[in-house]
Amino acid sequence: MRVQEQKPADRRGDGPGARPPLRPGSHLADLQRTAGNGALARLLSPAARTHAPASVQRISTHAGGSYDAEPQPGERGPHFVAQGPEPKVAVGGGGEPRDIRERLRYELAEVGPADAPLRVADDGTLAVHGVDEPKEFYAVQAVVDTANAALRAAGSTVELVTGGRSIGVGAQRLLRVQPTVVMNAPAQSQLGPFVSLLRSTCISLACSLIGSQHAKRASAVLGGGAGNFLLTPGSDSDARANRLAHAVATDAGSELDVAGAVTAADTGPAPAGDLGKAYGEATRDGGRDATEARLGINKYASPGAGEGFAIFSMLAKDGLDHSVSPAADRGGDVWGYHFAAVVARSLDGSCQVTLENYARNEFDAKARSELYNVLLKRANDSRGWFSKLKPLLESDDQQAFKTKFDEVLAALVTDPEVKKVTGKPRLQLQQDFEDHTCRSWFFRVYGGGPGESFHEQQAASGYFNNPLTLRVSRPADQPNTRMA
Repeated sequence: MRVQEQKPADRRGDGPGARPPLRPGSHLADLQRTAGNGALARLLSPAARTHAPASVQRISTHAGGSYDAEPQPGERGPHFVAQGPEPKVAVGGGGEPRDIRERLRYELAEVGPADAPLRVADDGTLAVHGVDEPKEFYAVQAVVDTANAALRAAGSTVELVTGGRSIGVGAQRLLRVQPTVVMNAPAQSQLGPFVSLLRSTCISLACSLIGSQHAKRASAVLGGGAGNFLLTPGSDSDARANRLAHAVATDAGSELDVAGAVTAADTGPAPAGDLGKAYGEATRDGGRDATEARLGINKYASPGAGEGFAIFSMLAKDGLDHSVSPAADRGGDVWGYHFAAVVARSLDGSCQVTLENYARNEFDAKARSELYNVLLKRANDSRGWFSKLKPLLESDDQQAFKTKFDEVLAALVTDPEVKKVTGKPRLQLQQDFEDHTCRSWFFRVYGGGPGESFHEQQAASGYFNNPLTLRVSRPADQPNTRMA
């Protein structure tokens, strides 16, 4: 969940949804794009800064065209599909209102193997397309079978299915993997090239994937499962996560154990003073590494399939990120939190694949900046010189925009039952976009090497201040209601 009001340029999370990428144009983003994640991770690792021998990377980058993509008998369909970062006006592919052909859609582009770099797990049992929002990953069947057993045990709403294509990476033949909804899915939601996961915000999707019956309720898991406490985030933070961050910040003697951390989160006093600054400075440069390892938080958070990650910003009074030196100004796009569900792990357990989304609240802004003018032109063309429809003005407030938008849509819609209800076509378009965003999920891969963890990659993205990352699961007091 972003700390500030959602803006179309924000990327992204509503929580959003991982899954923020590195900021375009940054040095880190350039390195990731040109040299791969391995190079980025080596840059971020303490070993790189001290010239000590680097730790083993768990994810390697394979260039497009460097692996076997020769079609096998019966295979068909795209190898890879990449999802664009912003919605655009597209024609076709929508439901009601029938007379409105123009829709807002995230662009999908098929990518051939020659142009598709891979991020491959160290043991070679899974690989993910090395773009920002890939719509598939590849894995051996054993990874899929193990993942589905864990997802069923968690009570997840999804399982994984294979089909369409395969690739050869090293000695492994990897199968194309996508999600399928196995609980409470209307038939219409499962039609089309990519299924609807029925939710789009990061936390509501993640909670459904880890088996939580509530859209904003999960258990934080500490110490490898030795302790847990409930998370119930508000619009941009969680009180228990804040209290845990305060306990970590004040643990200068590295004495905080799992039991003490749970007690602090559940019943500790509200943090006084400047929590973000205190926590950021305390954890900077490994300052609380032993405590983090003992609690299984931050880069040591390691959920399995059917569990997830939750990262929270701890806000400082000066608005800076004090977890880096010098303290950094992340700008106005800082997120309060982001949740991501793990749906698979490599067979050696070193890499995790998440299935993510985020709150894509661009409808009003994109309808105002792009869709309205397209529809206005078509409506004016159909009415000729006597059309009284008006363009939008910069001074138009939201109500003025809705009034003009409704007038333009009414001029294009022919169904009398729809025309007689003011605002109905606009609401139908908005509902159509919301269904589309529920299909706009993507996969990501995280590893166990330096710089590869969920915490480190999200922290490097620049979308979190003084971040705290937790392993999360279905609430401890909630039974698995899914039939085996």
